[in-house]
Amino acid sequence: MPSRRGEPPEPLPGIIDSHAHTWSREFTDDRDAVLDRAWATGLTRIVDVGVDLRTSLLCHEYAASDQRFVAVGGIHPHEAKHLDRDRGAFQALIEGGGFAAIGEIGLDFHYTLSPPEEQRAAFAWQLDLALATGLPVMIHAREADEECFNTLQNWAHRASSTFEAGRPVGMMHCFSGDIELARRYVDIGFVISVPGTVTFKGNERGQAVAKGIPLASMLVETDCPYLTPVPHRGLRNEPAYVVETARFVAALRDVSPEAVAQTTSATAARFFGFEPAAGQHD
Repeated sequence: MPSRRGEPPEPLPGIIDSHAHTWSREFTDDRDAVLDRAWATGLTRIVDVGVDLRTSLLCHEYAASDQRFVAVGGIHPHEAKHLDRDRGAFQALIEGGGFAAIGEIGLDFHYTLSPPEEQRAAFAWQLDLALATGLPVMIHAREADEECFNTLQNWAHRASSTFEAGRPVGMMHCFSGDIELARRYVDIGFVISVPGTVTFKGNERGQAVAKGIPLASMLVETDCPYLTPVPHRGLRNEPAYVVETARFVAALRDVSPEAVAQTTSATAARFFGFEPAAGQHD
């Protein structure tokens, strides 16, 4: 993946990157500089997301040392085959506190780097852990739309008595479904996270979602170092580029970039359970 970077985006104060992987080896040589650019671009928080025990520990360490980081820990469907090995240590890590959500978890039937049955078992176990700990969930779903929705619809019904009224119970990370599926998720208490791919020419489905769901039910994310938005497509993604996604969404919806930044960041604060920055609103 190219590490060369383009021109930094024009700052958009108050924006939050709701899904990043700054622990990635793609940032080994210049992580501090990447973070400096993020803060200079107006980011107030970065949600760092683990995919296994090791990276969840890293996310926990980042959040413990810098309050601008939000930690999310989970066993990705690709890593589900290691659940039996890591189950005890992962459960202890989550139950020890310091995490804002469990994720990214879910189903991925595109690559099946873990067998489907092991993915389902890991998904179900982590959904139960989320209920036991009172944490919302961050979902990865690829080529498993209906099965994932049916599982989460049942789980959301169980979760309704656990979460305070008005707090989303889940987040659909890097959502790639259609507008009808997005609305179904919103109806069961989920928020939809829009990635940089929404900026790609020809992504009518993603753009319809970004335009059609309530702004208050939307988050924006980079999924860095992947899925780099235009005009940086082809380069390594980084948290600062969430600004490009927010500006694109604003143009789609005919609202100001500031409105997108403020509203999505207020929703992120409500979902992850931290205090919103001054000026952020629902």
